[in-house]
Amino acid sequence: SSAALIFVPSPNRSSHIMKLACCMTLGASAAIPNVKLNNGVEMPLISLGTWQYNSSVAEDTVKLGMKVGFNHIDTANNYKNQDGVGRALAGLDRKSYFLTTKVPAPTTTKYYDETNQYLNEDLKLLNLDQVDLMLLHYPPQTNDCATMQEQWRAMEDFYKAGKAKAIGVSNYCISSLKCIAEKATVTPAVNQVEFHIGMGPDPTGLKSYCDSKGIFLQAYSPLGDGTTELITGPLVAGIGKAHGKSGAQVSLRWLVEHNIPLSTKSTSEKHLQEDLDIFEWSLTSDEKTQLDSATSPAGTPSFMCKAETVVV
Repeated sequence: SSAALIFVPSPNRSSHIMKLACCMTLGASAAIPNVKLNNGVEMPLISLGTWQYNSSVAEDTVKLGMKVGFNHIDTANNYKNQDGVGRALAGLDRKSYFLTTKVPAPTTTKYYDETNQYLNEDLKLLNLDQVDLMLLHYPPQTNDCATMQEQWRAMEDFYKAGKAKAIGVSNYCISSLKCIAEKATVTPAVNQVEFHIGMGPDPTGLKSYCDSKGIFLQAYSPLGDGTTELITGPLVAGIGKAHGKSGAQVSLRWLVEHNIPLSTKSTSEKHLQEDLDIFEWSLTSDEKTQLDSATSPAGTPSFMCKAETVVV
């Protein structure tokens, strides 16, 4: 089957067009596009998340996801399931999948050493020598800048040692990104945050800020958090009906059209297949405007920066 080339805006202001290579063909013609990160690494636009799954469920879900066509898996140290994810990926061609994992904020004052310990623990649990993307899962509860800078120093050393192809952050506010930038020698490639319809296309100015720095925002909870509004609600369901798609597919497609990589999750083969069917059709400009202006369900990019609103 042939894979189409897809073009999307680049996060780099100096270059607004970027070719996307397709890394896995699906069915007869569909393919998962890649986005090119700021260090040249190509990351599949959609990932299969494993939050709230134990090791056994994570193993089964990753195997199912790979079978239906996913090629990007998302896990984390805090999920306590990396051993299951590792078992699911064991024996597969390492070039056939992209793996993202994360390390938590430190609980001691040895910020660098503890972070380094988590980083190497992730590799051991996954039974890998290298991950594709390593993220700091969230800022420390204190939002202490020195802690973030030491964590990022450990991440940079891990990256420079060849143990991650790219490094980034998650749940980072603009102030957190500015903090690590003061001493960073490597700019985060990704900031994974809550992002969905109802938050607008530039929540708290975070997307504009990340775009200006060449950092890709990546969406978790793309269907909202604890709501069915973005699955069966009248706005997305009505638009979906016009395209022969589900409300959930409309919600995911909205992110794709804003050049936002996303992480979705399901243990259902049918739902996983539907999640991948978001690349070969488009929203109309009127539909996109309606979805852009929706104010429900409400959300904030990070539980760490609920009160932070920055106009860029």
